[in-house]
Order: sequence, then C-alpha cells, then structure tokens
Amino acid sequence: MTSLTKQTVSSPRKKRNSKNNSFSYQSRYVQELLAFFDISAFTVTEVMKKDGSVALIETAAELPTFAAFARKLGVTQEVLTDWERQYPEFAQAVQKARDLQGNILIQNSLRGNYSSSFAVFTAKNLLGWHDGKEEGKKQPSTLVVHWEE
Repeated sequence: MTSLTKQTVSSPRKKRNSKNNSFSYQSRYVQELLAFFDISAFTVTEVMKKDGSVALIETAAELPTFAAFARKLGVTQEVLTDWERQYPEFAQAVQKARDLQGNILIQNSLRGNYSSSFAVFTAKNLLGWHDGKEEGKKQPSTLVVHWEE
C-alpha cells in the first residue's frame, strides 16, 4: 500500500515592509515596468488564402495597463502609486510607461484596430486626455489695453 503525505508548497512572496505593510520596492521594477509597456502596438501576419494569394492580417497588441503590471508583480495599483510618490526613478518610469501606453492606443486607433468609442473612453480615463470643448470650461476673457500718452 502506498502512503500519501500532504506537503505544503509555499509560493514565493514579495518582501513586505512591516512599517507600512506594503511590498518592498526594488530598483529592478523600473526596467520591468518599461519592458512591460514597451511592446509593438500590433503584429502583422501573412495568411495564405484559398486562391493562393497572401492576405495580411493585423492584430492589435493587448494594451498594457498598470493593473496588469501590478498583478504581474503580485501587488496592487495602490502599491504602484505609493512607489511612484516615494521613488523619483519609478515616477519617471511610470511617466514613460504612460507615454508608451498612449502611443499604442494612438497607433491602433489610427489603424482602425480599436473602435473609436473605446479609444476615446480609454484616452480620457487612462491617459487623462480631454476634449477641447469640455463643458464648463472657461473661455478666456478679452484683454483691453488703453495707451495714454
């Protein structure tokens, strides 16, 4: 008869900082963040059609998000925001990542890989973009200058 023993397998965990109960920041996260966001906006695949001709199929890349990066590290977006406030090099990497994210969004939107409503919604909510004619926006007042001699 074979005996089975129950083993507990522990998964590798990130180091926690007991001071504020957040995950410990590591400088390597800067490069990991940039690598995560620095991807091609789309791929082009050649497909042979039944008639022997070749068709090019363009597929949009999955838009990288900070939520997905946080999940990859095993942390939350709140932790990333804390690191952004505390570590200038991480804050700079976050800004570069937003720029890369914006470029992917623009490229795929211009090529028709994303619906226009998705692109507008995403640009406003993820990238902080806004319409030039936002409701409630103040119009500049007229400046009148009087010269006296």
